[in-house]
Amino acid sequence: MPSNVEIKAKVKDFETFKRKANEISDSEGEIIEQKDIFYNVPQGRLKLRLLHNQPSQLIFYQRDDKSGPKMSEFYTAPTNEPDKLADVLSRAMGEKGVVKKKRLLYLVGQTRVHCDEVEGLGCFMELEVVMKENQSTFEGEQIARDLMSKLGVEEADLVKGAYIDLLSTKTTQNKSVW
Repeated sequence: MPSNVEIKAKVKDFETFKRKANEISDSEGEIIEQKDIFYNVPQGRLKLRLLHNQPSQLIFYQRDDKSGPKMSEFYTAPTNEPDKLADVLSRAMGEKGVVKKKRLLYLVGQTRVHCDEVEGLGCFMELEVVMKENQSTFEGEQIARDLMSKLGVEEADLVKGAYIDLLSTKTTQNKSVW
């Protein structure tokens, strides 16, 4: 099963963070625009990721909702008919919500560094340490913590859940109670 150790954090100074990611990766990064449609499922998260000029992906993943490095197990299936798949999934399970983001992707060793501008939420970063066969979770966490330090990410900036959870919380808090 594919897995990674990941962290997510709010970024206060997005331009500085991108500059540091650029320096550490020694690259300009790759811009990826994504639209993720999340579906109601009894456990984990299921999303259809719509990508420009690439096959879309159905992604199921499970991970603890805690701040800091956490193990994530995921499964993916590409699709060339995302509109039809979205219709079937929406009818069968119902949509939980949609996350739109512009992502700048950098690669640092076995880690994917994401600089995300998330519609309705702001600027975030994600580190995804892609685990190698027989690599321990502890090793993945150490790699993530080392990159956090190099990128200037502080513990106080870490967030627990997925973007869909943050958007759902924001929507709930903005509703008036009569």
